[in-house]
Amino acid sequence: MVKYSKIIMNDLWNYGIFLKYTYYCSCSNNSFSNFSKKKKKIVEKGNKKLENKNLSIYELIKSSIRECGKLPEDFALPQEEGNGIPWADGAMDGVFLYHTDTNEENIETLKNIVFQISEGKFKEAQNNLDHLDFLMVSSRTSLLNWIIQESEKINANNLYKFTISQLKTSKNKESIKFSLAVLLLMGVEKDVKAIEIIKTLALSDEFTLFCLDIITRLENSNEEIFEIAKKVKGWGRVHSIAYLEATDDEIKDWLLEEGCHNEIDPAYTALTCVKKINLLELLDEENISNKKFNDISYLITALLNEGPASGISSLEHKEILIERYLKKAKYLSSTENDYRAVMMIKEYIKDDKKINNNFIKICNEILNSERTVNNIKELMKKGYSYDIAKYIKIDIEPYALEYLQSNLLKNPYIMYDISKKENIEKLVLLVEKRLSLEKMKGSPTDKINFRNEEFTVLDVAVRTLENFEGIGKNLIICALNSPYVNVRYGGINTLQKWKDTGYIFPNEIIENIKNLEKIEVDDELKEKLNKLVK
Repeated sequence: MVKYSKIIMNDLWNYGIFLKYTYYCSCSNNSFSNFSKKKKKIVEKGNKKLENKNLSIYELIKSSIRECGKLPEDFALPQEEGNGIPWADGAMDGVFLYHTDTNEENIETLKNIVFQISEGKFKEAQNNLDHLDFLMVSSRTSLLNWIIQESEKINANNLYKFTISQLKTSKNKESIKFSLAVLLLMGVEKDVKAIEIIKTLALSDEFTLFCLDIITRLENSNEEIFEIAKKVKGWGRVHSIAYLEATDDEIKDWLLEEGCHNEIDPAYTALTCVKKINLLELLDEENISNKKFNDISYLITALLNEGPASGISSLEHKEILIERYLKKAKYLSSTENDYRAVMMIKEYIKDDKKINNNFIKICNEILNSERTVNNIKELMKKGYSYDIAKYIKIDIEPYALEYLQSNLLKNPYIMYDISKKENIEKLVLLVEKRLSLEKMKGSPTDKINFRNEEFTVLDVAVRTLENFEGIGKNLIICALNSPYVNVRYGGINTLQKWKDTGYIFPNEIIENIKNLEKIEVDDELKEKLNKLVK
């Protein structure tokens, strides 16, 4: 299998890997906030129980399509047994393409399977494919080149018959990708029935990439790609946008409005969208609506986030782009997206000494204007823009406390913005008042909480307390007695921070630590508990 030597573990969640809870339990408060919110949906998708496990993958996809032509938002293919960590659909291939050295795998076994198919040994070939540990995305180029070289020795009819059958009947993801890759060489674009199957498979993020290679050969390929791009939201959308040509205003408008909206990270498609819609030319238009400018701001923000993928630094005329954007931003900025784009531009200019430093002055004028300050304050009342407010030195804590009074369960992560002792004490009182602490206690399990809002509040609250020794004792004790392992980690990590400052635990906390140590089911957590009372 592929070795992911270049991938930082903290980034893997962006690609849909369900990491062991012991990792995220050690995250800092702010990173944990982002982590929890971003990953909840992925985990739920990856663990979704499918109603009929007897269906082939194609049958499952086809039967799940809604009237609108899309798959349900929570759709996920079944995880194949023995794979260890579950991946979001298409994530493993996405990681390979964007974040690894693209060294091809050894294809000797695949060569043997092709010869088995050629000889009509279909059952044997299928069994070998289903039990082979391989990643087709890392093998396809070498395999297809080899098939071309050995074409005279291979029975094309048998190969076609087998691969078409696999598309409809296989329950193995890589077997389907193998078949899609091979069919690329066999004129499958002329087979109307096969193309309908392929377009159905393309609706799953797991297969979109391989299907696109075939669909590009259709006479109306760009129209078909556009339809697929609109129907997929994960890795499928990332790949579709790379294949899509901006041939008319409808496509250009969609790329601006939706091109960076996906379930992975906007950064993966930002640069592509900027080039295909010709953002420089768009910003030169005299009359841009507030709606269009907001979409541009979202795109600019994604372009500036160069962690996952290449962004603004790869543009030849990036300074002109910044200049034209800020010229419009002076009078069009009104939304969170607008202000965040200006903020990120300012930071980018500070880091890139080659760009005109005078642009920073323009950024400051926009961000510090009375209009911006008032808009940001209004946004904070609704639970938005706290990072921007902090950046322009607005005291965010009164707004955070006010917001949490009515929205504690809805968005508890705002608690991480509370840092003053007097406000922490108010926060603790609020949480204690809103949560049924005694009812939340239970025997320890290795389960992770993702859905229960009260436990999420408790988890965030105890992590917020790590710099406030002795405050929130009742919350800490409740966390220690939580049935969810991530919540217990939060409480214990906070206690460790307290201990590191020299704080002496009261007897009640020591008693709860000792009681938990006796029954704790997680070995690493058990070790942490032991260290706490030494």
